[in-house]
Amino acid sequence: MTGVPGRPAAKLDELPWWRPLVVQVAGQAHPHDSALGVFVRQLMAAFEEQGHSVVESSHGDVDLLLIVSHIPSGPEPLCDRVPEETPPLSARTCGELGLRVGSRRTVVIAQVAERLTGLGHTDAVEIGRTVMGRTAAPRVVLLGQDGREATLFTLEGGHPTETGELADRIRDRLVTAACARDVGDRYDVVHGALPAIAWADSPAPGQLAAAGRRMGELGLLPEPVHIDRYVSDALAQLYREYMGWKRLSEGMLFLYDPGLDAVVVTASGSWDVDKRALREDEVTLLHPHILNDRLRVLAPEGLDPKGPSVEAWEVCALLSAVPTVRLSRSADGHWVPDPHGERTAPLIRGGVHAHVGVSRADATVIESVPPNRELYPYGFGCGTDLMAEVAADTVARSRAVNDAGDLRRYVRWPMLYHGEMAVELWKPGLPQQPLEGLLDAYARSVTYTPDHVDQPL
Repeated sequence: MTGVPGRPAAKLDELPWWRPLVVQVAGQAHPHDSALGVFVRQLMAAFEEQGHSVVESSHGDVDLLLIVSHIPSGPEPLCDRVPEETPPLSARTCGELGLRVGSRRTVVIAQVAERLTGLGHTDAVEIGRTVMGRTAAPRVVLLGQDGREATLFTLEGGHPTETGELADRIRDRLVTAACARDVGDRYDVVHGALPAIAWADSPAPGQLAAAGRRMGELGLLPEPVHIDRYVSDALAQLYREYMGWKRLSEGMLFLYDPGLDAVVVTASGSWDVDKRALREDEVTLLHPHILNDRLRVLAPEGLDPKGPSVEAWEVCALLSAVPTVRLSRSADGHWVPDPHGERTAPLIRGGVHAHVGVSRADATVIESVPPNRELYPYGFGCGTDLMAEVAADTVARSRAVNDAGDLRRYVRWPMLYHGEMAVELWKPGLPQQPLEGLLDAYARSVTYTPDHVDQPL
C-alpha cells in the first residue's frame, strides 16, 4: 500500500494514548505443553510485563476478554470446520460474566493446522469473518502451523500475521485495539433542528446517492455481505432479532453542506443501507462539531433520522482539524471558493472511506499522506475515538491541506490493514458536483483493488 513504512520502533507503553488494562482469559482449557497452551501462557506473561493486570475471574469489568476455543483439524476447508454453537461462544461467555454481548472487548483465540502466512486478502477476510460470525467475537487470533505464526483478524478486514515474538506482537495489537474506545453510538438526536423545507431543498442527499452509485461502478464499494453467509439460517435469525446484526455494508461517504452548515453522511449499514444504491432518505445530517464528547444528529422537523455511519466521529474530527475557507454562491447557485465570500466552511468539502488497497497514486493529482506509525503504530477500528485522532493527525501533516500554495485538490491516506480515506478540498478548479473530481482521480490517477490490502508488520 502506498506510503506505509516498516515496523514501528516505538514502545507501546510510552505512547500518550496507552493505558494499563484488565485482561481475563476464559474458555476451554488446553494442555500447558500444547502450542496453544504455550502461546496463551506467554501472552498472559507479556500483558503483565507491560503493566496490565491479568485476572482469573471478573463480573465483566475487564478491558479484554480472551476466549480460548477449539477448531478441529480435518480434510475440509478451514471455514467448514469452524464450529457453530447456540448461543455462540462469545455471547454465552459474555452473558456468564455480565459483559455486553457483541462488545469489542472480546477476542477468540484458537489454533489451526493451516499456514496463515501468505493468505490472499479475500481468503483471509472470509476466514476471519466466519470465525467471528460463528463465535460472535469481533476479533479473532488464530495460531497457525505448530505455533510458529499468529494472525489477528478484525471485523474491518484486517489480518496481519506475526512470525516472530508472537506473544509480544499480538499483545501490542490487542492492547492498541482495546485502548480505543467505541464512539460510534455516542450521539444525541436534536429533534426539529431545521425546517423540513430546508432539508428538502438540500442537494446533498442526491449528490451522495450519485457518488455512491459511481463508487459502486468503480469497484470502490463492495456488495453488502449478509450475516447468513457465515452462519446457519437459525443463528442468522437470532442475530437479526436480538442483536440487530443483519449485514455488513462497507464504506462511507460524506459531504459538508454550506447552506445548512452541517455534514451529511451515509447512514449506518445496520439500517440495511447499500451505499451503491443509496436512497436520499438513507443519509443523516450532523452538526460538524462534537459537543461534550458527543455527536449531534440534526433531525429535520417531522423526521426520525437513521443512525450515522460509525465513521461519523472521524468525519467531524477531520472537519474540525482543517483550516477554513470562505465561499459564495456562483451565478448558477453552486458554492465556490471566494476570499470575500459570505460563508465560512471547513476546507474539506467531502470524502469517502473505501476498503481497498492502493499500489500507486499520481502525486501531482492526489496527495498521499503516510500513516504516523510512531504515534499510532497499528491502527484502530472504525468508530473509535483514536481513529478520529488519527484522522486529525493526518490532515495536520498534509501539505495540500495546510499549504495554500499547494494546488492539489485531493488527499488520501491508508487506514492500516483495511482500506483508506480520501477527501476533496475547496480549491479553485474543483468540479461543481461534489465528489465528482475525487472519484475521477481514483478512476484515472490511482491504482487500487479490493482483492489486496497490505497488512504491514
